[in-house]
Amino acid sequence: MEDTVHRNFKLAAYIIFASVLIDLTGGFIQYNNNPNFDITTTVEVSLLFMTFGYFTILGKSWIKWVILMVTILSIFPLITSKEAFSNASPFHISQVFSGFLKITSFFVLLFVPQEK
Repeated sequence: MEDTVHRNFKLAAYIIFASVLIDLTGGFIQYNNNPNFDITTTVEVSLLFMTFGYFTILGKSWIKWVILMVTILSIFPLITSKEAFSNASPFHISQVFSGFLKITSFFVLLFVPQEK
């Protein structure tokens, strides 16, 4: 059986999974430093992006727009936070890098040829 999924889908999925790993690692480090940190939200968002990675591996072309929308919605509060840029904690830096990876996966998916 021939593999019919374009290689960019797999590359984008691996980038998404790497960003999830960064999110979880940063979340657990932040939870150890600050017991008031809500790790549940980090795990839920990570599961959401793992689901996006699964659909990306399956080759669903609509997922790139969902990834873009959710990434912008999840990065927007971080970018508008003055705390993120004033103290530049490792958690905030990891979140910005994770967002960069998610946006990169969107651009990788843009180069997949459209089916006719």
